[in-house]
Parts: sequence; structure tokens; C-alpha cells
Amino acid sequence: MIVDSHTHVLPDEFRLDKERRIERDATFRAMFSSPKAKSVSAETLIAEMDGSGVSRSVIAGYGWTDLETAQLANDYLLESAPASGGRLVPLCSVNPIWGQDAVKEIERCHEAGAKGIGELHPDTQNFLDADFATLAPFFGAAREMGMPVLIHASEPVGHSYPGKGTVTPEYSLALAQAFPQNVIVFAHFGGGLPVYSLMKEVRRDLQNVYFDSAAAPLLYSPEMFDVCATAAGKDRILFGSDFPLVSQRRAIDDYRKSRDAGPNEAATLCENAASVWSIT
Repeated sequence: MIVDSHTHVLPDEFRLDKERRIERDATFRAMFSSPKAKSVSAETLIAEMDGSGVSRSVIAGYGWTDLETAQLANDYLLESAPASGGRLVPLCSVNPIWGQDAVKEIERCHEAGAKGIGELHPDTQNFLDADFATLAPFFGAAREMGMPVLIHASEPVGHSYPGKGTVTPEYSLALAQAFPQNVIVFAHFGGGLPVYSLMKEVRRDLQNVYFDSAAAPLLYSPEMFDVCATAAGKDRILFGSDFPLVSQRRAIDDYRKSRDAGPNEAATLCENAASVWSIT
């Protein structure tokens, strides 16, 4: 079984009324203002899964800044999951600095079947500079409900791209240190953070942290799987495509060029994600 831990789908109305969403939501504006930006329905994702041999896909939102946009997107994810016969595993997304509004929305989504929260985008959601006390109600609620949190992360070096942001390893580590009881998944190999697990104090502070490989073919050579599994542990790496940005087939083929695809393939492609996202 292959589990894709990082995909995105959006309701049709977001494509039909794109300008309204661009005006209302800063993250949507950052991600989808370009005419080249890709957005797909749940049905398109299912077709992609059929063609790529993927059994389950985790469907995530984005780091919404507008509550109405978040609720519409969350509803779509929650409705798409049962319609897929369980092949789609829904997350929900909010802005942590919304305080009790964020807590209420994740409680609502949890009751409706959401398995986690994310993808959060600290840059556009403006919580990079927030003190951790402001974020505590959100992370406390996520912890109490047993909901892992998926957070966008980026590399401090390399090329620029839409949505890259400045969530570099230093910030991600500080966040993990501030909320050690939460299960956190940093997207895009955590911007390189797993490599620092070779430092004993960093490895200690990342005990509840995982890393997905979303968009890996656009960022790294396949050896990144080997490096991260060695540094952080083979149980810490979740395969993710970031579909529709990257096709699932391309992401799988890229992964299978790594040495990790020999001894650790079952863990990376399935078992780790099943454990984190409670997939049966």
C-alpha cells in the first residue's frame, strides 16, 4: 500500500470565483495569483491515485487567513473523504492566531472526521513573529484531540518559488521546542531540519516531529531520502507528493531512485504515514 501524506484539493467554487478568493485570503493570493498555479478537485486526485497505484492520500488545506475561506475548504475536504470510500484522509486548516475561533473550527472538524491540521503557512498567516503564548491555545487543542499538525517549511538557501516563505530550520526547531507534546509534521523535508538531528540536542527536541517529502523532485536529488532517514531515523520520513504541484507518479519514481527505497520502502511509503495519520 502507498500512502501519499501531502496532497491538496479545493472546491470548484475556488476556481470559478478565483478573484474573490484572491481578494479575501492572503495565502490563496500568494499561492494562486499566477495563471500557472494548479488547483484540482477530489475527483481529479482519485484519478491520479488510480493511475499511480496510490491507495490513500492525505488531503490538506492551506494556511488560510480568512475564516470563511477556511470553513469552505475544510467542509470540502471533510465531504470528499467519505465520498471516496475512505481513500482520502482529511485534514483541516485554520490560522493559529485566531485563538478561540481556531479552536472552535478544529473541534468542529475533528468531530466531522478530520485526522489532523494543516498545511499551515506561518509567513502568510503572520504567526512567525507571534509569541508562543499566543499559539498555545491552538497547539493545546490539537494535542488534546490527538491531531498532528502539518506545517510548511522551507530551505534557507536555493531558488525562490511561490509560497517558499521563510520558515527555516531555526524557526521550526523553536516551534518544536515550544510544543514538545504535539505531533508535528514539517513539510518539504523541514527545509533541511532533519539533517540537524545528527546533533544530539536537536534529535532530543525532535522526538515528536516528522518530515514529509512534498515537492521533493523540485527541490532535492533523491539522495535526500537517504540523508534524512539516516539523520532523523527511518520512522520519521513520510512520502508526500504535493499533488497537483507534482504528479504522484513522478514523486514515486523519484523516491525509488534513492537507496532508502530498498530497506525502508514500506516505512516511507506507508507505515510511517499510517501511524501518524491513524490510517487503517
